[in-house]
Amino acid sequence: MFRGKDRFIVKRVAAWAGAGAFFCLTVWAKPVETVTTPPPSPDATTQSAPLVYPSITPEISMSARSISALRHYETPTRSPRLPTPNPWFTLDPYQGTITRQQFEQKLHTLYDPFSVFPGYYTITDSQVKIYPSAKERQEPQFVLQFAPPNQPRPPMRWFRTPAEFRAELHPVDKPLNGLRVAIDPGHIGGPWAQMEERSTRYHGSAPVQEGDLNLITARLLKQELTNLGATVFLVRDSTEPVTPYRPQDMIPLARAMLVAHSSHATNLRALPQDKLNLLFGQRLMELAEFLFYRCSEIVERGNRIRNNFVPDITVTLYIDATPGSGRGRLTTANQNIFFVHGSYTRSEMADPEMQMRCVYKMMEGSSDIEAEVAADIADVFKQVTGLGPVKYGNSNTTRQVILNNPYVVARNLAANREYDGPVVCTEPYFMNNRIVYQRLLAGDYDGMRSFDGKSYGSIFREYADCVAKGLVKAYASPPVIAGTTTNQAVSGQTK
Repeated sequence: MFRGKDRFIVKRVAAWAGAGAFFCLTVWAKPVETVTTPPPSPDATTQSAPLVYPSITPEISMSARSISALRHYETPTRSPRLPTPNPWFTLDPYQGTITRQQFEQKLHTLYDPFSVFPGYYTITDSQVKIYPSAKERQEPQFVLQFAPPNQPRPPMRWFRTPAEFRAELHPVDKPLNGLRVAIDPGHIGGPWAQMEERSTRYHGSAPVQEGDLNLITARLLKQELTNLGATVFLVRDSTEPVTPYRPQDMIPLARAMLVAHSSHATNLRALPQDKLNLLFGQRLMELAEFLFYRCSEIVERGNRIRNNFVPDITVTLYIDATPGSGRGRLTTANQNIFFVHGSYTRSEMADPEMQMRCVYKMMEGSSDIEAEVAADIADVFKQVTGLGPVKYGNSNTTRQVILNNPYVVARNLAANREYDGPVVCTEPYFMNNRIVYQRLLAGDYDGMRSFDGKSYGSIFREYADCVAKGLVKAYASPPVIAGTTTNQAVSGQTK
């Protein structure tokens, strides 16, 4: 949830926040090494053979060190196999894995509910050509070839579905034996919490910092999942940023964005940098900080998973709050919500980087898994906490993805978008709820303690236990069909 300074910044840059993510990814990403190949002789009559990408299956991925190692984008000499550094070509292995009907259905129901993306492509039954802008239609960024109707080939996939994992044999006392789980404790915490606007203090009490709280939960969850047999990768295990960059590194980018989106951009470009710094003042530093912790940090966390692990599922841990938390207000309200990927807004879908990640996430085939796992985690939280859902439903930023289940909605959150494979964002509790706040201040503890006349265990253990039991329910329990469908709005498939 956006609070305080975040809400102010997002409001000021809402029309081009997507562009900020694009700039961040392109400016700060490591350059792709290329190999210069001499042009063919004029009398050459043969054409280069198309690239062949070896199949990636969950079985093959079991021994892989990282997602990157499974890409098969390098030759035996480690030179790039891709014909261009255009980032869209990371989608090339997915050619022919989806039909036109599937492509348009997923866009309409889950990823692009406001129908913005069609303005950027031309489509036929055999292919879709995606262009860099709604007006520029000469050279496409990418051409995706469709499979013939009812004949899509399996997509490149390194993660197992819950059904595939349940079909394997596992020890009774290790129901998640071999499941690969990445855990991302949301935000940073520590000395960065004030900058993130994730440090909260009420009525003179000690502050609680969400990044620190999420890390406590993550460590408990890692231990519990390990005891259940899972292999766990903790994306961060300290209150220091994962990204090597800092807010000062983002100042040139922030300055360029402020200039580009000013009504006096032409005149501003003629000014020296020090004059621009004085002119923009605090706005410049606030935007640089925002790009640091909301853009660069998330992108680098995605890279850390991609280069070091091969998860079946990634779980991001957050704690929710009401808008009043930024104004120091406690509340009696308390609810849970769980996010999966999708529902790009109008401004987001107009950004080329967002478009690329949207198509990638669609092609990798993780949406059904996300909905199924999120629903099982949400069900455990409902039983344990008794809390109702945050009623997003179908809004200007979200879409409900499971029939009659308001606890799980699709939203284009940075982590869900930038991390490869299935990702579930857990965001239970309102941290500015009167009792929740007291439980957070109490820290982790054994046994039970009394708050407002009622006994509670550690909220961190409760949080970790619910996620762990939800994963067991999804990956180790027999499938349960209770008259409702899983992800019906997206795929029409039953669990």
